[in-house]
Amino acid sequence: SYPHLKIAIEYDGDHHRTDKQQWRRDRARDEGLRHAGWIVITLTADDVFKRPQQTVDRIMHYYRRRSAALTQAA
Repeated sequence: SYPHLKIAIEYDGDHHRTDKQQWRRDRARDEGLRHAGWIVITLTADDVFKRPQQTVDRIMHYYRRRSAALTQAA
């Protein structure tokens, strides 16, 4: 995560998809973070292992956007 930018990055393995309780907890946590102004980026195995550059680009997009917003607000 990048707490100073309110960006959370999480990895959802298969158990997040197949375990209903885990899935519900994850969604509730994500909703709470978003309500508090965080960007939540959820990654899967495909994101990490099959599309690593696209995943880094995706994260950097939000990182740059939030960094620019902080700079403008200062």
